[in-house]
Amino acid sequence: MRTFRWLTSLTVVAVAFLGCSSTAATPTATPHAATSATPAPNTLTVAYEDNCQVELIAPSGQRVLIDVYDETLLTSPAKASDILLTTHLHSDHYKQSFADSFPGTKITNETTEKTIGDVKIKSIAASHTDEPIDTAAPTNHIFVIEFDGFKIVHGGSTGQMTLTPEQVAAIGGDVDIAALVLTSVGGLDPNGDKAIQIAKQVNPKILLPTHSSLPYVQAGGKIWKATWSSNVSVKIPRSELPTQTTMLFMGQLATSYGAILSAPETKW
Repeated sequence: MRTFRWLTSLTVVAVAFLGCSSTAATPTATPHAATSATPAPNTLTVAYEDNCQVELIAPSGQRVLIDVYDETLLTSPAKASDILLTTHLHSDHYKQSFADSFPGTKITNETTEKTIGDVKIKSIAASHTDEPIDTAAPTNHIFVIEFDGFKIVHGGSTGQMTLTPEQVAAIGGDVDIAALVLTSVGGLDPNGDKAIQIAKQVNPKILLPTHSSLPYVQAGGKIWKATWSSNVSVKIPRSELPTQTTMLFMGQLATSYGAILSAPETKW
């Protein structure tokens, strides 16, 4: 039976979606139940559900939602204290009906810098393709979020060959968690490693691969350590952040990638 499950997981990986052209898994009809236990101070809860949809939840309950394409996959319904960030307007990152009815503060496909309560947010113009960045109408954004003592970067669907020096400077160093695509997005990739190059430039302690594809996952496994979780969310104490970049796989392919990389299941 265990062999059958592993082979089934490999079959799922073989049809894994690529970039923003991929088709998301059919969502469940009801929201996931939030974990009832209260996280300890200096612990950030991270939830991930395929594509680039990420939730960041502080012990206080303050929540940042990023690139929500399916609100039924949220750990709980949106509320007025939530913050919604959208990197660009493709349907696998943005749902207009949800955004229009969202009761909290939102930043949608906008280059800006704001402080909302205790959350500092910087939105950096980027490109979804390998074409030059159109600063007047960017096709993607990179968010830098300082939240509950953590520094988080969300790259949306950055398709550039590399980050510009200006982008690297705007992001800054000492990134704790980064949600970055781990596949080829938006154009040519002659060396087959532009997503890995961008992840190296950001240099997070935890790399949450989004829009992941098998060749990039395997390449990343030769560079970084990896771990995985089958849970909807993980609680990461700041004191347990790794000292070197570690890939954390979540979502429907987490078990498969963990098996392929012979990676241990996380204790978070």
